[in-house]
Amino acid sequence: MRCGIDPGRNKIGLAFADPEALLFSAIIPKSEELLLAEALRRCEWSLVERWRMEGSICDIEGKHVERIFWGGGTSSGDIETLLENVPCAEKVDEYGSTLEGRRLYWKLHPPSGLWRLIPTSLRVPPRDIDDLAAWAIIIKQWQT
Repeated sequence: MRCGIDPGRNKIGLAFADPEALLFSAIIPKSEELLLAEALRRCEWSLVERWRMEGSICDIEGKHVERIFWGGGTSSGDIETLLENVPCAEKVDEYGSTLEGRRLYWKLHPPSGLWRLIPTSLRVPPRDIDDLAAWAIIIKQWQT
């Protein structure tokens, strides 16, 4: 299982995935970043369950993260400091992750009715997608 982190000024996108699928994702308030670091250090995923957006905590319970990738854009310095004692963490290029996150949203939640006729590029997801941008970061690393 791999972990992706999309850092931001006010919130942090978090995703756990294996090569086939997204297992769990969350959007964590920036004010709770120390709790995120603790969860990553101790592999205690229940600490981030309350911010769940996709997947189930059951799919990651008892699993360890082989690699953690975080985007090198906005607020990446804060995450770098936070993860300095977390093994297997690596800063990566996050270019295009937000657009890919939007595409992933519509893949997970296909539009119905007349919304199917509107091009994907014109549809705006009804929620923040920082967690799916984090998943896009993981996907990009599996492709390289």
